[in-house]
Amino acid sequence: MPKLFLTYDNLAKQDGIGAQLQRIFGIYSLSRKFRIKYIHSPIIGTLEELAHNVPSEASMKNLLDEVNARFNFPSSKLTREIEVEKVHNLTTRILFKFILKSAFGKKNILLKVCLPFGIIDKHPDWYKYSGVEIRSNEPTEKATRKYKMVVHVRYGYKPIVGSNTASSPRFLPLTYYPDAVREILKQEKLPLDSEILVHTDIPRESGKWKPFQESKISELSSIGYEIKESLLDFEGIDLKNEYFAGFPNLSVKHCAPLLETLNDMIAADVLLMSRSSFSYIAGIVNRNSVYIPRSHGHGKMSRWKWDFKKSNSPKIELLSGI
Repeated sequence: MPKLFLTYDNLAKQDGIGAQLQRIFGIYSLSRKFRIKYIHSPIIGTLEELAHNVPSEASMKNLLDEVNARFNFPSSKLTREIEVEKVHNLTTRILFKFILKSAFGKKNILLKVCLPFGIIDKHPDWYKYSGVEIRSNEPTEKATRKYKMVVHVRYGYKPIVGSNTASSPRFLPLTYYPDAVREILKQEKLPLDSEILVHTDIPRESGKWKPFQESKISELSSIGYEIKESLLDFEGIDLKNEYFAGFPNLSVKHCAPLLETLNDMIAADVLLMSRSSFSYIAGIVNRNSVYIPRSHGHGKMSRWKWDFKKSNSPKIELLSGI
């Protein structure tokens, strides 16, 4: 009997590593939920980021190799005679169309999916299949230390003032984070002097950055960043002293290695994710207490908690940028 196979279309949208991992997590989870065969397609390309600290294509390949080794889902054996189909955003209707097509057709079907969010955002608890699978594998790098609370601050290079057509508002203002940390400490009944780690993509010092990818330079220019001779002026921020001075045992890691950041977030007793796919997947794998901003944009797993109660949730104006 012909079979349906799901896989990630790793050529369709090669943007951030966190965004692509979330798609892979979603596609694998859907395959497990619906008992469909799964073929693992790793990330083969991504846009570079300042926080990656990768100066060349060779170092980017090494980074992707590390990420793919850490987040590798088991595959079914792919048969030789197979019909390849592609879908941009998978919905329940589209999925069942291909389930029926494979059941009554004569060929096996490999369905390459770019975005699983047409289904998984409505059923975020199904991400549990991905979380269980990743937790069952020994990580290539363990968290060097387990913190009581880990906070992810995703902020990009600097916010773009005013509206622009290339980037919709996406980042939480920095003033959000200390308020959210205080609220969560109250909810968890933890003292203000708890050991807290902040991971951020914000550099500690200001400087200039020359991306090696022409596509990255074009993207930054299209959004509104000023690029001169392929150089971007970026602004450093001392988060510890400027925003978190009221927390005596809080430390900040600026632009730490990608897997170190993920492993710290996964191992935390309490995790506050940012409005980011990167910390979203850490929340899926983290088996402890996870908090998600109400303005995140993706679905909340039922075991997660909101950052603020609805009655005292602050009014937040998101910032544009990348």
